[in-house]
Amino acid sequence: MEISNDKPAFLGKVTASVTHDIQNVLAIIKETSGLMEDLFLMHQSGNLENIEEKIGTCIKTIKKQTYRGVKLTSGLNGFAHTADTSLGAINIFETLERMISITERLFKQKGADVSILECKKACSVDTDPVLFQLIAFACIECLIDNFDARASITLDIQSLADQTAIQFLYNDDTLTYEDYNQQITHSDQWTKITALCEQISLSAEVTADFPGIFLFFK
Repeated sequence: MEISNDKPAFLGKVTASVTHDIQNVLAIIKETSGLMEDLFLMHQSGNLENIEEKIGTCIKTIKKQTYRGVKLTSGLNGFAHTADTSLGAINIFETLERMISITERLFKQKGADVSILECKKACSVDTDPVLFQLIAFACIECLIDNFDARASITLDIQSLADQTAIQFLYNDDTLTYEDYNQQITHSDQWTKITALCEQISLSAEVTADFPGIFLFFK
């Protein structure tokens, strides 16, 4: 995956992925509603038994996809509104959780599972919301592209004294620091990540105890 420093391109990439998911949701609902029509016609002609069970299954499918569609559209709406300002207060956990949720398809395509640990403390910062998400997205892509994509990546928000930091951890304890540090820092993605960080007073480091990237606000 290529990392772009163009915010409109990032917004477009995420939007395209989410709308693709929404299209799939609508297609399943359309197909299921068509099946329900067929079931009713078959039942009226006396060629179908146990229609209640079959209709019940269809209703469960439609209900499940409806909830999924609402979650996707709500997430996309919230994501789109982060572009309303180039500097504003954001809740780090809520912002990252939403971004991970709506970009899940992009990472699943490479077999990667991305999650974020629950953060009970309200960690807020004043920053460029879109650029912050672009950098976080780039960190995840960097770990996927430079290691085995078919693994899990965990985000962990930490409060360190007067600083807020985010760890992007690649869950593989077989790699040594020398190996993963070189792989990350010698990659094209790392060059772009550090350049992007300079635009919003973020710093990026390679984690010392576990393969991953450490972001913190200066």
